[in-house]
Amino acid sequence: MQFYDCSGLTVLLATARTARRHGVDLRLCAVPRFLARIMRLTGTHGMFAIDPASQARR
Repeated sequence: MQFYDCSGLTVLLATARTARRHGVDLRLCAVPRFLARIMRLTGTHGMFAIDPASQARR
């Protein structure tokens, strides 16, 4: 992933909410640093299970 804006965040949040309604946690893998930063800044990082072993180095 090279580009990410509020539309992408909205889709991820909606997907996470839908998954939770069905009793499933959305797990993100290989999250680029810029996306992890956006999620921290917006306070949305807690909405997802993020696999730390597969964190991207970008």
